[in-house]
Amino acid sequence: MSVQLIGNSGVVFDVDEARNVQVYQTIPGYPTAGGWYSVTGSTSAVVAATLAANTSLMTARFSAGSTRKAYIARLRVLMGVATAGAAGGIAGTIGFQRFTTATPTGGTARTVDRVGPTKGTATDMTDVRDSNAALTVTSVVFGNVIASSLLPNGSTNVTPIEWIVDFPAPAELSAGDGVALRTTVVGPATATWVYSYNMYWFER
Repeated sequence: MSVQLIGNSGVVFDVDEARNVQVYQTIPGYPTAGGWYSVTGSTSAVVAATLAANTSLMTARFSAGSTRKAYIARLRVLMGVATAGAAGGIAGTIGFQRFTTATPTGGTARTVDRVGPTKGTATDMTDVRDSNAALTVTSVVFGNVIASSLLPNGSTNVTPIEWIVDFPAPAELSAGDGVALRTTVVGPATATWVYSYNMYWFER
């Protein structure tokens, strides 16, 4: 027989006679305001070789007027070689970086998907955009780099790079905060590349 652990709202979870926790798949408890969201984007043209460091390629900003917070749980970036670089070439680096103060402009705006379309409310991640060249970042203040990955060079191997960031704890954004994909080291000297991304978060 199982042993039930009871909380304020009823059964929390079951433990069987061997003291194994019994886990059951169910619908997540969506908040009245907020919920679970995802967004995706990709380049419409190749990213140029020797792209300068600190170039913003994708940004997402949480509404400055939001009364809740956003918690980014997962980021997936797929990068592929369009033109192979020189043998022995140095790969650039791309980073996932915080920013505040203003919303970058330019590029292609993306539409956020609400994972549970009949649950929760519309997202407060009101501006997501990307570019193959550079977004305009006037008055934007950048903070810490949360995670980083090498860029593909492809001189001997043109296999795409899949970069997945599963945060040990969700990256928290308050009203007006944002995150960006930015080059942190200048791009490969002769290689060009393309990318796509998916970002997953919840708000409450």
